[in-house]
Amino acid sequence: MKYKREYINKLIDLFTTFFKIGLFTFGGGYAMIPLMEREILKKNWLSREEILDFFALSQSIPGAISINACAFIGHKIAGRRGTFAALFGVILPSFIVIVIIAAFFTEFQELPIVQKAFLGIRTGVVGLILVSVIKMGKNSVIDIPTALIALVTIIFLLFVRLHPILIIIAGALTGILLNYISPRKMNDTNEKGDY
Repeated sequence: MKYKREYINKLIDLFTTFFKIGLFTFGGGYAMIPLMEREILKKNWLSREEILDFFALSQSIPGAISINACAFIGHKIAGRRGTFAALFGVILPSFIVIVIIAAFFTEFQELPIVQKAFLGIRTGVVGLILVSVIKMGKNSVIDIPTALIALVTIIFLLFVRLHPILIIIAGALTGILLNYISPRKMNDTNEKGDY
């Protein structure tokens, strides 16, 4: 009985935590990462390295990174029901806001104050995404091979316009190859990562 109550409390905590994340994150996806990271670390649910692994995995599969990450994190913390609690928590605020905006936004979108508010929100989202990139970069780009992978990825995305899926596959294959060539060095770098 005590275990069941603790489990239900954990599900409620997952729902409320992800509801708060969903409610106060504008821009979704990458903009959600800093808030998600802070909340998860504060509750000691996962380590920084586990969070980074979940974000990397979430980006590598179809779907929005924030939704995928919520599903993985919820499952890790409380199993299948944890997945649903986290997903429902993070999606519900967006659903509510979209319904409200759909009902009233067309009447107010031309107001200068609304346009200035959205300009401020967009600018803030850029800052949130930049913080996410820096934090993930500190833990991922930790030696010359990983720095080269990151640099080649940027070049291919900006100038060659290679599809991101191909870049993700190439990154995975490069990581496997590097581990095969120098497994000890790769294991050492995995233990170093911290942001």
